[in-house]
Amino acid sequence: MTKSLFILLACLFTTVAHADNIEFPDEELARETTLPVFEKRRVVMNRLVETEKRFEFGAGAGLEMNEPYYNDFMLQFMGTYNIDNVSAVNVQALMWMDGLSSYGEQLKLGRQTAPVVESFDAMKAPHPKWGLFGNYEFIAYYGKISITKQTVMNLNLFGIAGLGYINMDTANAIALNLGLGQNFFFTKHFGLRADVRWLIFQGPNATTKQLRSVAPNNDPSPAASAFGNRIYYNSQIGLSAVFVL
Repeated sequence: MTKSLFILLACLFTTVAHADNIEFPDEELARETTLPVFEKRRVVMNRLVETEKRFEFGAGAGLEMNEPYYNDFMLQFMGTYNIDNVSAVNVQALMWMDGLSSYGEQLKLGRQTAPVVESFDAMKAPHPKWGLFGNYEFIAYYGKISITKQTVMNLNLFGIAGLGYINMDTANAIALNLGLGQNFFFTKHFGLRADVRWLIFQGPNATTKQLRSVAPNNDPSPAASAFGNRIYYNSQIGLSAVFVL
C-alpha cells in the first residue's frame, strides 16, 4: 500500500503538462453576430429619408373595428410637418362611409312578433360622418430592415396624441385621438403609413330610443337631444400612401 502511494505521488510531481497553440483561419471562427453582405454598405449606415423640416402628405383607407351598427369603412387624409427628427405636428381628416353594417341591416329588417314587427334602424340616430383632428406626433426611432439582404427598407415608429371635432349630422363632439403607427419608406419620397388609433368621445346613444323602420310602426328620426349620451371608445386601423416633400 505504501509503495503504491509513493508511485502515485511521484507520477503527479514528475508529469508536466504542455499546452499547444492551435490556430484557425479567421473565416472559420464563430461570430457572436452576423451581418448580411450588402453591395453598398453606406446605404445601411446612412439615413436615407430625411424628414426634418419637411412635409408629409398621405391618403388612404381605414376600418373601425368595434362598430356594431354602421359601415366600418372610412377614408383618411393627413398632412404632417416634421419639426425635427423626433417631433412633428399632424392634421388628420376622417370620412366615415354611409350605410349600415350587416348586423345593422339585420336589425333594420326586424322580426315578426305578433302583433308588431320588432326592428331597429340605427340610421335614424346621429352617428359620425366626418372628423378633423390636430395631433402631436412623437417619432420614437428611425431604423432600417433588410428583407432580401440586398435591399434596405427605411422605417420609423411613432405615437400620436391630439384633439379633434367629429360631426354626427345633427350633433357634434370633441374627441381625443390616440394612436401608434409605423412608416415604411421605399424611396426618399414615397412610403406607406400603417397605424392603429383610439377615438374617445361622448355622443348620442342610439339604443336609448325606439327606432323602428317597418310599417305600421315606422318611427320618425328623433332630434339629437332626445337621445341619452354615452362615452365611445372607437378602435380604428388605417393604411395610407405617404409622400415626403
